[in-house]
Amino acid sequence: MLKARVITALILVPAAIALILLSGDRAFSLVVALVFAVAGWEWGGLSGHPGTAQRLLLAVAVSGLCLLLWWLGETQWQRVLLLAGVLFWTLVIVLLPAYHRTETPQDRWPWLRLLAAFPVLLSAWAGYSLLHAVHPGWVIYVMMLCVLADTGAYFAGKRFGRHKLAPELSPGKTREGLLGGLLAVLLLAAGVGLASGMGAIGSVYLILLSLVVALVSVTGDLFISLLKRESGVKDTGHILPGHGGLLDRIDSHVAATPVFTLGLMWWFG
Repeated sequence: MLKARVITALILVPAAIALILLSGDRAFSLVVALVFAVAGWEWGGLSGHPGTAQRLLLAVAVSGLCLLLWWLGETQWQRVLLLAGVLFWTLVIVLLPAYHRTETPQDRWPWLRLLAAFPVLLSAWAGYSLLHAVHPGWVIYVMMLCVLADTGAYFAGKRFGRHKLAPELSPGKTREGLLGGLLAVLLLAAGVGLASGMGAIGSVYLILLSLVVALVSVTGDLFISLLKRESGVKDTGHILPGHGGLLDRIDSHVAATPVFTLGLMWWFG
């Protein structure tokens, strides 16, 4: 399992970085829209409508809407999607603590789980597209932020973890681990802020924004865990050897990206 995870990562990470840095804004948005067709397919399996026809319909609907906006070149609609995603994740943060699991999967709220794909995936696509237009380096930054938040939480939780963060959704996550992830993100943001010449005020803003985004990224992870728990599945798919499905890998990213993009665009006016 570990060998497969490492090999997959060694292939995907350089490919993703090359795509981000070498492609133009339009090409990048197009590729992300096509990738999200896979995410839509997997989401269909988590929504209470796991049949092939339903999953294909959701994949086509999600990627088709992205492609339509890509073809129109309407950045105004992308900003609307960005705001819708931020509002969605705000609502999730408010409601998630009220979730209580059952002993066996109950397949609750199937249509809500299905429709949630649209604000999540469309706003993430809009976030990536607009962020790449600001500067491709920021796309890499928000990806690193999510990875460090997760990695820092894993090692800190393994060493110091005592108090469960969300036992109803992810028994392995701890509050100590969350603090470790936030510390890793703080160091990343401080280093990037100073190295990029944003100045003292800009660096402080980047740190605060990054810490908020890190918290939202954890919410994305927990929300996908909720969908999997209600659907009675361990992984969202099997497309990535050693990692499971695409959604298993980008659960935190799709939550973090629209929030970070909105915050960064506000800063740059």
